[in-house]
Amino acid sequence: MTTTTWVEVDLSAIGSNARAIKAYVQGKSLIAVIKADAYGHGAIPVAEILCEEAAMYAVATVAEAVALRTAGVRKPLLVLFNALPVQTEAILDYQLTSSVYEPTLCDVLSRAAQARGISVKVHLDVDTGMHRGGIWYTETVDFLKWLTSLEGIVVEGIFTHFATADLPDKSHVQLQLERFKSVLATLSKLNLRPPIVHAANSAAALTFPASHFDAVRVGLGLYGVYPSPAIREASPVALRPALSWKARLICLRQAVLGEGVSYGLTYTVDQPTWLATLPVGYADGYSRALSNCGEALIGGARCRVAGSVCMDGTVFQIAPPKREHADIPLCIGDQAVLIGRQGDLEITVDQVAEEAGTISYEILTGIGSRISRVYVNRKS
Repeated sequence: MTTTTWVEVDLSAIGSNARAIKAYVQGKSLIAVIKADAYGHGAIPVAEILCEEAAMYAVATVAEAVALRTAGVRKPLLVLFNALPVQTEAILDYQLTSSVYEPTLCDVLSRAAQARGISVKVHLDVDTGMHRGGIWYTETVDFLKWLTSLEGIVVEGIFTHFATADLPDKSHVQLQLERFKSVLATLSKLNLRPPIVHAANSAAALTFPASHFDAVRVGLGLYGVYPSPAIREASPVALRPALSWKARLICLRQAVLGEGVSYGLTYTVDQPTWLATLPVGYADGYSRALSNCGEALIGGARCRVAGSVCMDGTVFQIAPPKREHADIPLCIGDQAVLIGRQGDLEITVDQVAEEAGTISYEILTGIGSRISRVYVNRKS
C-alpha cells in the first residue's frame, strides 16, 4: 500500500445490515440511500453489494444519479431533491426517477417526455412539517390531481420526510405521520394513491413500524451507524459498522517539557511523554474541532490529540514507557486507528462526532477524497 492513511469498508457488513433491516420491516421494499458517495463509503461498491437487497437507490442530485448510471448501475434511481428544469434532458437520458413538487419542473418534464414519445416516473414530495421542501400537505390532493393529468408523467410514488425521528420524543413524528396519512386516505378514496408510499428514514425504519408503508428509505443504518443514542437503545435491530479509518505514524519523538505543540501552541508538554504525528488533518475531514480532544488508537492505547489539528497532520500524545529511559515500543510506519478497532479497544464514529461537537453523518461524509478507500469482503 502506497498511502499513509486510508479507509477500510467492509461491504459484507453493509449487506448484513440491509438484510437485518429488511427482516425487521417485514417485507417492505428497501430504498437504499447512497447519496454523498454512500455517506463516504463509496456509492458504486455499495450499490453493487446491495443489488439484491435494494428495490431502488436514492441520491440527492441528478449529478450523483448520472455518475451511477455511467458506472453501469441499472436499478431505479430516485433523485430526492427537486431538480431544475435545465436538468430535464439528463433525467430522461439516464432514465432517472425525479422527486417533484414544483409545477415548472413538472411541466417541463411532461413536454420533454411527450416530445420523445416516452414517459418519466416521478415521486411526489409532501411537506408534512419539516419545511425544507415539498408540496404542503393540505395542497397535495389538488396538486396530484393536476400532476396525473400531465401527459408523459407517471406518478410512481409519494413520500414525506420526518424532522425529528431520531429524538426520543415522537410527538412531531406522530403529527407528521397523521398529516401524511390524512393525505393518503383522501387519495385512496379518489383512486389516486401512488403505488409506492414511503416515509421512514433510518431512525423511523429502525423504531417506528407505523411509518413503514410500502418501502423504507434507509441511509445511515445501512452503514452500521444508528442515527442517535435514543435509536440505538430503542431499536431491536443489531447493526455492524462498516467503516474504519486508519493511518501510519510518520513522526515519533520524545516531547520536551515546557514546549508547545502545533499551531498556536495550544498544548504545552507538562509531563514526560512521546509525540506521534499522523498524516491526517482537516483537509481530510479530521475536524479542527478535535484539537486537544480527539483520540486515536496507537500501540494498543487511547492517545489524545496534542495541540491543534493541522490541514495535513495531527499530533497525538503517547504514554511514556513505564521504565525510565526505555525505548517506546512503536516505530515509524506503525498503524493507528482513528475510527474502528485496535485489539480490544474501539473508537466509534459517534464518539468522534461527540468530541467534534457534530453528528456522525458529518464525520462520515466529510472524509476527504484523498483518503483511499479499501474494500473488503466484496462479492466474488
